[in-house]
Amino acid sequence: MLSNMRLAMLDLETTGASASRDEITEIAVIIRDAEEQDAWQSLLRVDRDIPSFIQRLTGITPEMLVDAPSFESLAPQLMEYLEGAVLVAHNARFDAAFLKQAFRRLGFDYKPKVLCSLKLARSLYPDWPKHGLDALCSQIGYERDCRHRAMADVLAMKAFLEFAIADLGEERVTAEVHAQLKMPSLPVHITAEMLDEIPDRPGVYRFFGENDALLYVGKSIAMRSRVLSHFSAGGRQGRAMRMAQQLRRIECSETAGELGALLQESAEIKTTMPLHNRQLRRQRELCAASLQPDEDGYIGLQFLAADQPLPETEFCLFKHRKQAQQLLRDFVKSDGLCPQRLGLERGGSCFSYQLGHCAGACCGEQSPEQYNALLKKKLALRCVESWPYDGPVLIVEPSSDDSRVDWHLVDRWRYFGTFTDCRPESDDCEQRVLAAQPFDYDHYRILQSFRQRLTWQSLKP
Repeated sequence: MLSNMRLAMLDLETTGASASRDEITEIAVIIRDAEEQDAWQSLLRVDRDIPSFIQRLTGITPEMLVDAPSFESLAPQLMEYLEGAVLVAHNARFDAAFLKQAFRRLGFDYKPKVLCSLKLARSLYPDWPKHGLDALCSQIGYERDCRHRAMADVLAMKAFLEFAIADLGEERVTAEVHAQLKMPSLPVHITAEMLDEIPDRPGVYRFFGENDALLYVGKSIAMRSRVLSHFSAGGRQGRAMRMAQQLRRIECSETAGELGALLQESAEIKTTMPLHNRQLRRQRELCAASLQPDEDGYIGLQFLAADQPLPETEFCLFKHRKQAQQLLRDFVKSDGLCPQRLGLERGGSCFSYQLGHCAGACCGEQSPEQYNALLKKKLALRCVESWPYDGPVLIVEPSSDDSRVDWHLVDRWRYFGTFTDCRPESDDCEQRVLAAQPFDYDHYRILQSFRQRLTWQSLKP
């Protein structure tokens, strides 16, 4: 939360607007964190003239700076003072640029996180007509002794921040601060210590709510980074916001790599049905059709009943039979495939041939080889490849640092679990494969994407 962050609320007065040519004449800063609050200010001696309009604006004259210390003499102390703090300033690009340039001239590398209170005011109070420091003071009823002096402006910034927290709540202000700093805004019940326990390695993570209700299952090749992304600025809208509010604890389990995380996530979601996993939550009810040649050698689709086992040869999947038939009709119109051979019409020469839409497979003008090649090409994205192995296989997946190896047991594109640390015995694998396991199209697509990326070892010698 914001009250636990170390903030350096700072303001500068300068000889002009150019960070590369002009110099700092006054600096003021209030350091605020969970344990203490400290203030520091100083005029600074400069080597260039102060334009008259700047003197009128700030009230700082050359005479006032004669005995002031130089920035060079204060730089080590100031750098130590600002160490680890978020730099807060109004129109922060101006102040940050001057401060970085002044430190750079002396060989210091100052790269703070910068929070602009002007931008913060605009995001918190978009309906206010103006968001300059004078306008903010007027809106919140804060009276300051003078304008355009460093400490007076810092105190005005501090007053606005305190007003916003009291008015909107610390959680809301913290969320906007984190959005500007591109930092995650942690849910109320999640601590930094909880996140520290999540490894930034491949695996599956789970969000739990009240009464240990499972809210969400996710996967990543860098779990901590992915979990933090749920709480970023983009994760504070709609369903993501509701999930963050419900979140009470996070659990995770490592995998050797991406494939194991993908397979485990998909299997867990369909088994446990988390509240916020909608896309993968249910096994897809798909319509399957095998590719069977007729007596003339022309391939057609033979639809399978829901309780039929899937064929060991090549077959196609559709959302439902109506979708399959519509696609076949589209093939007739776009590619001249025969509706009779596709099972859409009966009889001799089809009506589409008479209209010039069919290339003649129904009457022998288009050969089975030509027809079959075209149909397979059109169905390629919906075809499930024949299982290319003689029995089950183990997919070997080592971690990127070789600290572990996972063996994923797969047979006919069905996933039967993962073994870790040592290669399982063939008998153990074959025993597990005997268990009933339905075909899962999501697993098929995942496995296909890793065909060339990992080693697939047959159980048989």
